[in-house]
Amino acid sequence: MGINDHLKCPGLERTLSVIPEICPCPDCGNDVEIWSDEKKRTCPNCNAVVQNPHFQFDDTSADPDDGTYQKLEELTQLAYQLGASGARNISAKDIFVEDNLASLCESPRCENYGQSLSCPPHVSGPSGFRELLKNFEHAIVIKIDVPMEIMLSYECRDFMKLLHEIVAGLEQSAVKMGWPDPKAFAGGSCKKLFCGDHAECRVLAEKGECRNPRYARPSMSGFGVNVSRLMQVAGWKMNKVIGKTDSASGEETAPFCGLVLIG
Repeated sequence: MGINDHLKCPGLERTLSVIPEICPCPDCGNDVEIWSDEKKRTCPNCNAVVQNPHFQFDDTSADPDDGTYQKLEELTQLAYQLGASGARNISAKDIFVEDNLASLCESPRCENYGQSLSCPPHVSGPSGFRELLKNFEHAIVIKIDVPMEIMLSYECRDFMKLLHEIVAGLEQSAVKMGWPDPKAFAGGSCKKLFCGDHAECRVLAEKGECRNPRYARPSMSGFGVNVSRLMQVAGWKMNKVIGKTDSASGEETAPFCGLVLIG
């Protein structure tokens, strides 16, 4: 007898449409029961928010009557066209920011620390990002699934550049749709990706203009954005130990994630 055979409403001869599922807490690993129609629950052990990985996490705060939802959907489709492996619109309220994640840029110090205007200590950090989030209601989160054999090679740089180009493209398209000041974030150092042939970042060294303003975007790491939870909110799996993706090919991959905040 299967689980659905047990979930019968005593007053009706039909099977309930929702079922319980056990999801691990991202913080303590405790098993948390979440019903299939629930978006999230609080872990009773550590009070962390546990997301339902199978829930449709599209931003339900978007008003379908004013065209917002349709425009957000257009942006997610554009992300795929630009090369993303996944794209989802979410509520800006579901973005988690943690101070300790941003501190990892400094200790142990990242090789890119201080090398560009878009990396610590030249960014506002978690506190500044939290203030920034107050100005936004929606966000587009994207991912690029990168094969592990490329992740560990010099070719990885091309995928990181693509990530910046995709979120920058979404940001520019959002402006054309009428949003006044969207903000895009990617991963990795823009100095390493776009100005690797130059000794220094022009903005920092010469107080001049960025050499690549069209595509270079700040890294989420310096702001303490919890990418693992961002993946959960988007409904995507992200194993702490790299394993096989849910892609059709089944080859081992790791995700690169980007984010665009939209008012």
